[in-house]
Amino acid sequence: MQSRKLDDTITVSHQIAVEDVKAIRDQGFTLLMCNRPDGEDPGQPDWEDVKSAAEAVGLKTAFLPMSTREDALALKDAFRSEMEAADGPVFAYCRTGTRCEILWTLAMS
Repeated sequence: MQSRKLDDTITVSHQIAVEDVKAIRDQGFTLLMCNRPDGEDPGQPDWEDVKSAAEAVGLKTAFLPMSTREDALALKDAFRSEMEAADGPVFAYCRTGTRCEILWTLAMS
């Protein structure tokens, strides 16, 4: 799992596996956010499987899938709301982490 801390409130990552969820929680994250649509790549875990694993270990979850620039603009307020409502650090992922960083940049500007 490759991740990058953007600031004290958010870390972004490449695609995670369901098995990574407990480790994410153990690192102190309180919200797991997915910014990747289901079905982009064969073998990519479905959001519902990741969400179930996250909720089972006490993580809150958010699914804000982004594919296009228009999606990013439409989701920036929802992203900001999720960040503001989080009880602690947020762990967001997509295919490479780039979409998460784009959404974060838009939401915080």
